[in-house]
Amino acid sequence: MAATPTDVFSPGSATQSPGIGSTTNTINNNNARPSRSTTQFSIETFSTPDFIVKDFVEALSESSIPTFRRPNQPGQLTTQPPSNIQAFDPKPLIRSFEQALNGLKTLSEDLEVRENELSTNVRRAEGQHVSNITSRAAELEKSLESFRDLERNLSGGGKSSGNAAVRIGEKLEELDKQLQRAQDARFVLMCWVEVSTKGELKSLDDVRRQGGGGGKVRCAKIARQLLKISQRMQGQIEDDKLRGMNDPRGQFGSKGLKWKPQEVLERFLETLEKDLLGQFDEYYRKQNFDKMKECAAALKDFGDGSSVMSMFVNQHQFFIDRSQLVTDEMSTDTTMWEKLADPEQEPPGIEQSLQSLVDEVRVVAQEESFIIKKAFPYYEEVLERFLQRVFQQPIQQKLEQVLDKANSISVLAFLRSLQSSKAYISQLVDELKAHGLTENPEAASTKTCIVLDQQLDDLFSPYLAAPAYIDREKRSLEELYSFLLFKFTTFHVSG
Repeated sequence: MAATPTDVFSPGSATQSPGIGSTTNTINNNNARPSRSTTQFSIETFSTPDFIVKDFVEALSESSIPTFRRPNQPGQLTTQPPSNIQAFDPKPLIRSFEQALNGLKTLSEDLEVRENELSTNVRRAEGQHVSNITSRAAELEKSLESFRDLERNLSGGGKSSGNAAVRIGEKLEELDKQLQRAQDARFVLMCWVEVSTKGELKSLDDVRRQGGGGGKVRCAKIARQLLKISQRMQGQIEDDKLRGMNDPRGQFGSKGLKWKPQEVLERFLETLEKDLLGQFDEYYRKQNFDKMKECAAALKDFGDGSSVMSMFVNQHQFFIDRSQLVTDEMSTDTTMWEKLADPEQEPPGIEQSLQSLVDEVRVVAQEESFIIKKAFPYYEEVLERFLQRVFQQPIQQKLEQVLDKANSISVLAFLRSLQSSKAYISQLVDELKAHGLTENPEAASTKTCIVLDQQLDDLFSPYLAAPAYIDREKRSLEELYSFLLFKFTTFHVSG
C-alpha cells in the first residue's frame, strides 16, 4: 500500500538554470509521472566568464534529487526521507545527461567546423604574408643594389666620376641663374614698353601690391633699372633726327616723348618708398620684427636705407622725451657748485642731471640694440646712426649746459666738471663695448668700438683742444696761486 504525498516533486522534475539551457518537465503532483525533458545549449552558454562546470552539472542533476517537507513543520524543507518514500528512479537523471551529452556533441561538432575554417584562413593569411614579405625583401634588395651602383659610380668609380657630378651640378645652377636673368630681362622690357608707350606701370604695380618684402625688393630693383634705362635714352629721345625716324605714327611730340618715363618712374619710386616706410612704421608699433626686416631690406635701395634709418631713430621715444626735457634745470644743490669752486674741497663728482642721462643712455642703448639686430639686415649701420644721435644730441646738449654753468662760477669748477664728466662718459663707452650691443653676449664689433671712440673724442675735443685747454689750466693755476698767496699774506699780516 503506497502513499502518495502531496506537494512532493518526483525524481523526474527539473528546473531551468540561467545561462546554461532549459530543461522542461511536466510534473503530476498526484501520480509523479515525469514527461520527457528537453535540454538546449548554445556556445554563449560556455563562453561567459561566469561559467563553472560544477554548477552546470548540478543544474542538470538537480531535478533528480527529491525534496521533502516535514509534516509537523509545513513549509520547511528536509533531506531526511520518510519511511514510506518510493525507491530512487535514475531514469530521469540518465535522460537529462543523455540530452546534455547530445547537445554538447552537436556544439563540439560545430566548434570543430569553425575551428577548421579559421585554421584554413590563418594558413592562407600566413602564406600571403610570407609571399608579401618575400616580395618586399626582393624589392628592397633591388633598391639597395641600385643605390650601391650609383654610389660606386659617384665615389667609388674614380675621381673623374665625382668631378663629373660636380660639373653637372654647377652647370644646372648656372642654367637656373640664366633662366632667372632671362625672365627678369623679359619683365623689365615689358615694363619699359608699358611706361614708354602708355605712361603707366601696371605690371610693376601688381608686383608691388603682392605684399611681402620679397616682392617689394624685386619691385624696387626693377624700377631702378627702368630709371637707368630712361636716363640713358634721354639724350637719344631729344635728338630730333632719331625722333623723326622712330616716330612714324606721331607718338612723340615736338618736344620729346608723349610720355616721360623718367617722371613716371620717379613718382612710382616715391610712392613705393612711402608705402614701405608706412608699413615699417606699422610693424614697428606692433613689434613685428620679421616684417620690419623685410621692409628695411626693400628700403635699402632707396638712398642706402637712409630714410628708414632716420625714421627709426627720429621716432624713438627716448629722443622725443629728451627733446622735450632739453631745457630742464640742472642740479640746484649750491653746496655741490661751491665745492667745485673751492680748491680746498674734494671734487663732488659728476653733475646729477648729467649722471642720470648717462645712466639712462646705458640702459636704452643695450635694449635698443636687441631690436635693431632683429629688425634690420644692416643692423651695424643703424646702430652707428643711433649712437651718433645719442652722443651728438642729448649728451652733448646736457654736457654743454653743465660746463657753461661751471665756467660761469670759476675756471677750477669748469676743469673739475670737465674731468668728472669725461671719466663718467668714458666708463659708459667701456661698458657698452663690453656688453657688445648687437653682438651680445660677445664683445662689440670693431666697427662699433670705433664709432664709440669717435663719438667720445668728438664730444670732448672742443674742450680739450690746445691752446684753449692749456690757457684754462694756466688761469686755474694762477687763480690757485693767488688764492694761496692771499691766504699766506693775510695770515702774516694778521699775526
